[in-house]
Amino acid sequence: MRYHRIRILLLSPLQIFTSTIVPVIFIIAGTTTVALAVIIISRFTSGNAAQKLTVKWARVVLKSMRISCSIENGANIDSSTSYIITPNHQSIMDFLPLLSLLPLRFRWVLKKELLRIPLFGRGLVSIGAVSIDRSRRGKAIRMILNASEKLNNGWSLLVYPEGTITPDGLLLPFKKGPFILAVKTGVPILPVICNGAFKIMPRGSRQFKPGHVKVTVGTPIPTAGLDEKDVPSLIKKTQSEIQKYLDTDYNPFGKAPLPKTRAETTVQEVENS
Repeated sequence: MRYHRIRILLLSPLQIFTSTIVPVIFIIAGTTTVALAVIIISRFTSGNAAQKLTVKWARVVLKSMRISCSIENGANIDSSTSYIITPNHQSIMDFLPLLSLLPLRFRWVLKKELLRIPLFGRGLVSIGAVSIDRSRRGKAIRMILNASEKLNNGWSLLVYPEGTITPDGLLLPFKKGPFILAVKTGVPILPVICNGAFKIMPRGSRQFKPGHVKVTVGTPIPTAGLDEKDVPSLIKKTQSEIQKYLDTDYNPFGKAPLPKTRAETTVQEVENS
């Protein structure tokens, strides 16, 4: 019994190192390398090559963290259409499944603080990310509206309508910016729901738990012919579509569920990519 206790005490630090510290070191090294490659590639291409590289990076990072993911209702996406993608924001970990699974070329709208991260910030700028100052509401809306040029040539724009990560897993009120942009451009809204990311790494946590994130694609919401007076009803429709699939009781640590149709990306495909 005494030997068993000593063995447990010796194994615990090793297990912590191999399960947490090693993946973090690997992620930092890999992210730095990919950021440099993206910065260089973006200078000579239209952005497609850099997008594909970041998707590969996201899948490798997820695998190293032992986080699997799947997508449901993928048939709702027309890959030839531009969208304003509006996912719920559960965790800093939900962007990896979105990048890994959504069959769209899209650019991000994100807080300006992320651009201060060495190399990573430069990489984000290189692939066309749009930064906003959340502390200045009026300026943030103007920055989002100025991002309409990012929707050219079949690209989509991903904006978290809540503006920040949920503190409790529930849906926060939506900001108007993404929806004003949608009615001004006539680009449809694509509601996307992440379940599981909040429990894998909740807001304020510095540790993550291996698990499964389920991404569900809602029904696209058309905006052609709408104007700013229609923004409140557009927000309500989007909230309702996201709320329909949001599952606060979802357990990401159980058996990973498979998607419902063969046309959608499977867990095995993501893990083996």
